[in-house]
Amino acid sequence: MRFIGSFGATMFTSDEYKILKILSDRKFHSGVEIGDAIGKTRTSVMNHIKNLTENGLRFNKVVGRGYQLQYIPLFYNKTILQKRPNLEYFDSIESTNSYLIGKSNFAEGSVVVSGYQTGGKGRRGRKFISRFGDQIMFSYACNFDDVTEIGGLSIVAGVSVVNALRELGQKNVGLKWPNDVYIDGKKAGGILVESTCSTDSVRVVIGIGLNTTRDFLFTLDALAANRYMDCVGVAGNDSDSRSLFLLRLCSYIDADLQEYRKHGLSSFVRLFNEFDVYRGREVVVVTDKNLTYGINMGITSSGALLLSTENGEEKEILVGDVSLRLPENLDTGIKGRL
Repeated sequence: MRFIGSFGATMFTSDEYKILKILSDRKFHSGVEIGDAIGKTRTSVMNHIKNLTENGLRFNKVVGRGYQLQYIPLFYNKTILQKRPNLEYFDSIESTNSYLIGKSNFAEGSVVVSGYQTGGKGRRGRKFISRFGDQIMFSYACNFDDVTEIGGLSIVAGVSVVNALRELGQKNVGLKWPNDVYIDGKKAGGILVESTCSTDSVRVVIGIGLNTTRDFLFTLDALAANRYMDCVGVAGNDSDSRSLFLLRLCSYIDADLQEYRKHGLSSFVRLFNEFDVYRGREVVVVTDKNLTYGINMGITSSGALLLSTENGEEKEILVGDVSLRLPENLDTGIKGRL
């Protein structure tokens, strides 16, 4: 296993780890107080705080009071993660998906984990927002012979995530087509599948992000709508439990991919439909040009969404540049009902 970060060549200096330890009580500490504790000047402390901020940490800064961590960043346990071969860890990386896709080759089941992503990816070109040590973020690599074999991988990965969370006691966890993880009706994570083709194989990367702290900073409109939930009670509020959960989730993906290769998507379609939080409800399929209203009838054998439209027709919606929402969650500026 290769570690770039808190367990190897560090993104943060030893003084910066000392600062994080001092601030881990979530109280305010002045620059002078911190400097005295680590044997540095107040200016040096200020520069360290700047570097920590640039690499995903978030602080409250109040004149006359000093610095306070907005949340407690969680690290991973090196000893636990080393149990899995072909795993790399980075304190900070642009994107775990991009890192794996950029490799000339990778071993089946290779995993890249990061504490922070400066350019994390979401579907439809969106940026995946994160803070350091605030989420479980990793990418899983696999190889297939033909591009036709990879269409159902977001379905498979979603089932893996739900089963891993349920095994550890998470209640009311489900999925929203095509790639979102939900808890108590609110988004708790997402899945992004990317691929690159060569003459003899298709290299696939499955990116997964799960929220693990209750005060995660989403966009203000999302906070106002109260659409997001977290997995903190299950994924763990300490380095050991989040590390163990990550390895357990990877084991689920290992087994489910093996099942998918042998028997196809059928068993995962059944489970996805069981886990689908919007199944049987009126939904809206949003594209750049139109809105399509209908009843979510579940997914088909190919992983497409089956929609019973207002005019009585059944329409298959393929994964692509689309978004699935409830009518009450539509942005008011979207027009074009079909």
